[in-house]
Amino acid sequence: MKKAGGPEAGHLASADAVVLILDQALDGDSLYRLRASVATHAVRAGLSERRADDLVIAAHELAANVVRHGSGRGRLRIWKHDQMLHCQVTDDGTAKTADGSQQSGCYSDAGSVPGLPTWPIEPGHGLWLVRQLADQTSLHPGISGSAAKISFALGHPGSAEPFMLAERSSGGSVILAVAGTLDLNSAGQLADSVERLLAGYPDARLVIDLADLTFWDAFGLAGLLRAQGQVAASPGASLTLARLPDQLALHLKETGLADRFTSFVGPDEAAGRPAGPEGPCSS
Repeated sequence: MKKAGGPEAGHLASADAVVLILDQALDGDSLYRLRASVATHAVRAGLSERRADDLVIAAHELAANVVRHGSGRGRLRIWKHDQMLHCQVTDDGTAKTADGSQQSGCYSDAGSVPGLPTWPIEPGHGLWLVRQLADQTSLHPGISGSAAKISFALGHPGSAEPFMLAERSSGGSVILAVAGTLDLNSAGQLADSVERLLAGYPDARLVIDLADLTFWDAFGLAGLLRAQGQVAASPGASLTLARLPDQLALHLKETGLADRFTSFVGPDEAAGRPAGPEGPCSS
């Protein structure tokens, strides 16, 4: 039976170039070994060590969710397709609820599909963390089991491009053009630039242009949130994101962070917008 969102073994050599990397059963006795396997295969597949660590954490949260709050057993699959590394964790059985009835799966979003049973998720079960770490997250309910799929961008072939930050003025706003990699090593530089600009112009209108952003991780996202917090604390100042990469825009929506930002298609359009409250990120 084909698992929701995952590859079928008989189609791994198709024209879509789906490459199955890891296919492993999981239960309460295998979580430690599973972490080691995921870490090794993620790096071999092309993820940076930092993003491989993120995948390990997210995969462990999903697997532990199956063991502790689901049926207790499932399967983890990792495959590579179209410069993305996908990891799917399935809960292949049924779990008993507090009233003794049986429900399928362990992922709460299944409740949004009428007629499908769900395993109740309580705060702290890890789905929030998973959504923060992965580039994309999707949940698939099913009658005989549920599945969660997380995806991580492998980026362009070759080494990661270095971080660069350029500054220019347009329409009374300051545009900060970000290029290359926004991660642990560079997020602080962006925040420092925002802090410097606000120190000189507390009511500055700032635009962060992300058109040339080639890679970002959880630390880079935290840097954008920090910049937004700095601006929010400076009366009269505003911050707009321009030309978000599609993957980043999707991640912001999936994690519920889109409402924290205002977004425009182009930096000069954002720079020329009228002052005042703006709508949520929509790119």
